[in-house]
Order: sequence, then C-alpha cells, then structure tokens
Amino acid sequence: MLPQIPSYIRTTAMFFCIIIMLLGVIGNVMVPIVIVKTKDMRNSTNIFLTNLSIADLLVLLVCTPTVLVEVNTRPETWVLGHEMCKAVPFVELTVAHASVLTILAISFERYYAICEPLKAGYVCTKARAILICVLAWGIAALFTSPILWVAEYKLVEYIDGSSVPVCLTQAIGVSTVGFFLMTISVFFVLPFLMLVVLYGIIARNLVSNQGAMLRARPTKPELSLKARKQVVLMLGAVVLSFFVCLLPFRVLTLWIILSTEQTLHDMGLVRYYSLLYFCRIMLYLNSAMNPILYNLMSTKFRKGFARLCHDVARFLLKLLTLGRRRANPADSRGRSGTLSTGTGTQTNSSNATAATNSSILSRSSNRRGSEDISRTRLKIELQLPCGSDLEAMAMLQNSTLRSKRRQSDSRLLGEKKPRRPKPQISFDEAAVGRAPKETVIPA
Repeated sequence: MLPQIPSYIRTTAMFFCIIIMLLGVIGNVMVPIVIVKTKDMRNSTNIFLTNLSIADLLVLLVCTPTVLVEVNTRPETWVLGHEMCKAVPFVELTVAHASVLTILAISFERYYAICEPLKAGYVCTKARAILICVLAWGIAALFTSPILWVAEYKLVEYIDGSSVPVCLTQAIGVSTVGFFLMTISVFFVLPFLMLVVLYGIIARNLVSNQGAMLRARPTKPELSLKARKQVVLMLGAVVLSFFVCLLPFRVLTLWIILSTEQTLHDMGLVRYYSLLYFCRIMLYLNSAMNPILYNLMSTKFRKGFARLCHDVARFLLKLLTLGRRRANPADSRGRSGTLSTGTGTQTNSSNATAATNSSILSRSSNRRGSEDISRTRLKIELQLPCGSDLEAMAMLQNSTLRSKRRQSDSRLLGEKKPRRPKPQISFDEAAVGRAPKETVIPA
C-alpha cells in the first residue's frame, strides 16, 4: 500500500493555509495603501513597515499555494517543475532574511528617535529608509543564493517502482551543512540577541528620561511620550511574533540537519508530516499577523483601516448600483427622463418667476409698489385659462376692474376737498368802507 498523508492533516493544513493566505493578502495590501493615503504617516518607520508588507505578500502568494499542492499529491513528490523547485525555497529564505534585516532597521530607527533625538533628524530620513530597504533585499538575496544549488530536482524510483519527480534540499555535505547553520545563526540567533539588547535600552530610556524626551520636540504632538510608547509596543509585538513564528521552522531545520536518516525513519510518516506542516503554517502565519498587530496597537493604523474599508464599501455600492441600472436600462431611462423633465420645468418656472419679479420691481413706483406687487403675485399664481376656466377668468378680470374703479374714485374724492368760502366784498362797499369821511363845514 502506497503511503498517504492522513486526511485530517490534509484538511487542517488546507483550511489554515487558505485562511492565512486570504487574511494576509488583504491586510498586507491595505497597509501600504493606508500609509500612502494618510499624509502624517509617510515617515521612515512606515516605509520599513511597507517593506515588511511586500515581503509578507511574496511569502503568501508564492510559498503558501505550494502547501495546497503538496498535501494533495503523493508524499515526497514534486509536481510543480524544475523552476518552482528552485524558486520556492529561494523566495522563502530571501523573504525571511529581508524581514529580519528590516526589523533590525526599524529597531535602530526607534533607538535614534527615542535615545538620540537630536541625531534622528538627519539619520532617520525617508531617502535613507528607502536605501536601507533596497540594501536589505540585496544582502538577503546574496546570502540566500546558494540554495539555488542546494535545491535539487530529479526523478527517483518510488515505492511502487514508478519514476516520480522530487525536489530535495539535503544537507549531505560540509558546504550545505555550513550554509544552513550560517543562515540560522546570522539571520535568526544573532538578530534576536541584538533586538533584545536594543529594546532593553529603549525601554530604560522611556522610563528614565520622560521629561527630556518631551522637551526635545514640544511642538509636535505626534512625538509625545504616549505616541512613542505606542509605537515601541507595536514594534515590540511585531518582533516577538516574528521570532515566535519562525522558531519552530528553524528548530525543525536544525534538527533535520543534525539527526540521522534512521531517526527520521523511526519518527513515522504521520508524526513527521504533522510537525512539518505545523512549522510551515506558523511560518506563514507570521506574514498574516503584522497587519492585525498594526490594527490592534496603533490608533493611526486603526483609523486608516476604517477609512479605507469605508471607501471600498462605498465604491462597491456604486458598482452594484451601476450594475442594476445596466441590467434595467428601460427603467433607468424612464427615471432619467422624468428627472430631466421635472428639472427642466422647475428651471423654466423659476426663470420665468425671476424675470417677472425683476420687471415688476423695475416698473413699480414708490406710491403704488405694494399694490403692483400683490397684483403681480396674483397673476403668477394663475394658470392659462382653458375650457371651463374662462368664466372664472372673466369674473376675476371684472372684479379686478371694479377694484381699480373704486380705487380711482376714492383717489378723486380725496383730491376734491371742501374749501372754505372766501368772503366776497363788493367794490362799492369796500370803497365806501375805505373812503375817508368828508368834513362838512357849516356855512
């Protein structure tokens, strides 16, 4: 009977790999988008975090799918070809080494920002951060390149006598054993010890020099003590999760190198594959953990993720609305026609009202302004007569004429006020009254 991977191992490995890949890809795509969209997050620390997200995306997109293929094929066989046999271990190790160097760069950047704030202004720049990221990838690829010769793709005889392809990375010589020991010591043990010392110094400075740090840059609230502690705690969690997740895989690699073939054979197929896939799932889990840690421990990242999710939901809602309109073109055309007609009618009526009001106001005088405005409003409210409305229009016109006549009559009566009659004096009486009395002289 041919050896088979137990079904529960296959199901468990597939479940966790699919969940990790989906969550990790979504989270690591969101991280650089949030950093680019938020202006005050474009700093050197977040450039390093963007580099970590790129590394994690490579692991999730290149290495995780290979597990899904391996658990559904015969044990110890390789069906992805010669190129993938070389590429998968190279990408896996290069990304791990680049991530370690990036975490070291982040930790040194935090050291300068907290312990040497006067030097941080010219040491921790964006251009230098980008240069360090490029150098980290170059150094990681250079030190990982021997895996391209260590990984061997060949055809071997299987248990049933058939010829099957396999991909082997065996530590059978001094050079290959030295290579694996070098990668574990230089890119795992030594960085871990350096980070423990570095974060110890940072924590001591945070506790002892609170006043000095607050006086260093008092004009920038984002560099306050609380914000710095939050950043350090977040980065400390990232470092801790990185080494905890990589530790099982490194220990398994070291154990396989140092143990004999008989020891591995006595271990059994089920125990070996259970341990192997556990270590690999922990390795891939680290790539999905970082965005979750950013969201849990950083207020800025949490707000940025919330804004981005809101924008994506609004965009998807627009797409759904557009799809419904395209699916029902007749309804959308009818709605748009009704809307445009109503808008045109409202525009025309508003224009007509504005023109009539302006003409009335220009023709109105000070003495009859209120009367003209009221009559104009009455005319605007009227509609064009049609059918039975003619009689009502005629009655309204007659009443308007009668009101005009009453107003004109009252105006005329107001102008003819009674005058007090002037006393008329006849000429003779006036002359007599004004003539001097003649003096009669007796003769």
